[in-house]
Formats: sequence, structure tokens, C-alpha cells
Amino acid sequence: MKRRLLYLFFLSAVVFSGFAQSIELSNMEGTVIPANSHIMQYVDPLSGSMFSTLLNVKNISSAPISVLCKKVHLTLIDSTVFAMCWAGSCYSSETFVSPNAQLIEAGQTNSEFSGDYMSTKMSYTFNIGESEIRWVFFNQDNVNDSVSVTIKYSTFGVGIEDGNVRQASLSSAYPNPAGANSSFSYSVPSGSEGAVVVRNILGSTMLSEPLAAGNGKFTINTGTFGDGIYFYSLMIDGKISQTKKLIVKHF
Repeated sequence: MKRRLLYLFFLSAVVFSGFAQSIELSNMEGTVIPANSHIMQYVDPLSGSMFSTLLNVKNISSAPISVLCKKVHLTLIDSTVFAMCWAGSCYSSETFVSPNAQLIEAGQTNSEFSGDYMSTKMSYTFNIGESEIRWVFFNQDNVNDSVSVTIKYSTFGVGIEDGNVRQASLSSAYPNPAGANSSFSYSVPSGSEGAVVVRNILGSTMLSEPLAAGNGKFTINTGTFGDGIYFYSLMIDGKISQTKKLIVKHF
């Protein structure tokens, strides 16, 4: 089974108040995920049968707490399932609340959570569409002491259903890692409107520029970007055709 790890794109965050919160989430780079965030993950439907989202879970209170994990299916396309690994065990897709709680000492972080999005097709590919899952982490002794993150997995990215999107192409950027700048080649089908969008790991748009139809080369000025991971997307008629990763490191 082929497994891929996904980076988190932050779209928006809505914070609910009223209860003291003891739990904080972050991604594997250590970036704190605002409480009850909504995150987009782009999945190439042809590149593997399982995609894993890894999260750090931190106890930000002054006392030890035992944390359970719950999954909530919001939407699910055909032939896909969600499963979790938490509290020292991995569970089947039929498990919605972890049978075991993870004890986290005050101020400590647990990095064992994995939320797995899997295709059940024998071809090890995903159907086109969107699935959305909510992962809820809550105090075993106080269910109101909780935090959640909602993740939408989109497998529209390669444009299988749209001829113009399918005909577009995007090369890997060079140099990568980049210092002052990095360039890539692209192809926008005739009659289509193209654009390049660059986002940071939090999902904030760093650059958005139109691209003329035809073949071309685009240079990203990364001199003003901070060191870190970025993602550049080729847009065709408002749809994402392809997304690739760009690392910026100023030596």
C-alpha cells in the first residue's frame, strides 16, 4: 500500500468560546493550527492508495489529561474510508471514537496521531470528488474541553473531468530549494484562462498572476519570501490543474 503525507493548507478558522481549552494542535513543522480550523488538502487521484495527515497534540493546561479522538464524517466519496492511529494503536475505518485515551502530561506534546484517508479500490486510485472529515480531540473527563480540525480532501486537482485542465502542464521549479528566484515551465490550452498562485504552508496567497495561453516560463521572485515550504498551483479557468512544492532557503 502506497502512503503519502500531506501538508496542511489553512483556509479559515472559527474559534468557539465558552469552555477552557486544554488541547492545542499543530502540524509537523510546529505551526499551531487555530482551534476548529478548516483545512484543504489536494490529492492526486493517481498517486497512491493512502494519504496520511499527521498532527501534534499538546496539553497546554497545568495538569495531566487523558485525550480521546473522535472522527466525524461530513462527506465521503465512493470507495474511500477514513481511519486513525492514536493512543498507541491503529484502528479500522469502523472505529469512530478511539477505544483508548492518550495520557499527556502538562505542557507536553504527543506526535503519534495519524489520520488516514484511503481508497478501497483495487487499482489504488481515488475517485474524483471531495471528502471531508472532522477530527475531534477531547478530554476524557470533560467532553466540553475539546478542539477540532476539519479537513477537506480534494481530488479534482489533476483535472481528469475537464479536458482543458487535463491538457495543461506544469514543470518542477528550478532551483528548488530556491534563494532569490525560481522558475518553472507551463502550458495553458488555447482558449483557456491560466494563472499561477503561490501559497505558503498556512494557505496564505503570496502571489497570484495571470498566464497567457500557450507555452511559457514563469519566474517567482522568492527573494522576499521567508525560508520555508510553499506551494505553487497552475490554475486553468479557475480550477487547480496541478500543485507542486517549492522550498525557499536563503543561504
